[in-house]
Amino acid sequence: MHTYAGYDKYNQATYTAVKAFQRKHGLPVTGNVNEATWVKMGFSKSSWTSIDDYVAPLAAQAWNGRSAHITAMINQVYRYLGNPYLVGSSSSPKYGTDCSGLVMQALYAGGIDPLPVSAIHHAYPGNEWNSRNLFAAKKLKSVSYAHRQRGDLIFYYQPGTHTVWHVALYLGHNQVIESWPPKTMIRPVKDSQRSIIAGVKRPFV
Repeated sequence: MHTYAGYDKYNQATYTAVKAFQRKHGLPVTGNVNEATWVKMGFSKSSWTSIDDYVAPLAAQAWNGRSAHITAMINQVYRYLGNPYLVGSSSSPKYGTDCSGLVMQALYAGGIDPLPVSAIHHAYPGNEWNSRNLFAAKKLKSVSYAHRQRGDLIFYYQPGTHTVWHVALYLGHNQVIESWPPKTMIRPVKDSQRSIIAGVKRPFV
C-alpha cells in the first residue's frame, strides 16, 4: 500500500489506502485486508494462512552441547538481519518480524518451544507484546546482567515505567541482535533508545 514510514503498522494511512485499493478493484470497501483483497494484491491464496505459521527448523539436537544450541539460535536470527521490523509478526525471514517474534524463532531453532507463547498466537490482536510473556516464562532461567553470556535474552523496560517492552538476543562483547524499527540489526546492548535493563534470561544452562 506504500504507507511504510520506518515502522510497519496498520495505521490510518494504511486503512485508507486499503479502502482505495478495494474500491478500485471492485471489492467490498472495508479497509481491512481479507483473503480476496490479499489475492488481488498479488499474493498467493496459500500464503494467506501460512504467512504466520512459520516455525524455525530445529538446528541442534538434545544431545548436543550448550554451545551448539546457542549457535543454532544465533544462526537463525542472522537470517533476519536487515529485514523489516513487523509489529505482531513472527514470520519467516523473507517477511520480517518484531523483537519477540525474532526471539521466538531463535528459541525454536535452538530446541525450546516457548509455549504458551507461539508464532501463530503472536499475530493475534493483544499478543503483540510477547516480550512480557517471555520475560515471565519459568522455563527461562534468570541471571544477573553482570553475568550475561552469549545466547542470553536481554529484556528492556519502557522508559519511565516498569513495563517490559523489548527483548534482544545477546551476542557477547556488549552487542545484541534485535528487531527494532525499522529492521533487524546488530547494536550495542544499551543505547539512547533502550537502555533500562529489566532483566536477563538464559534459555540454555
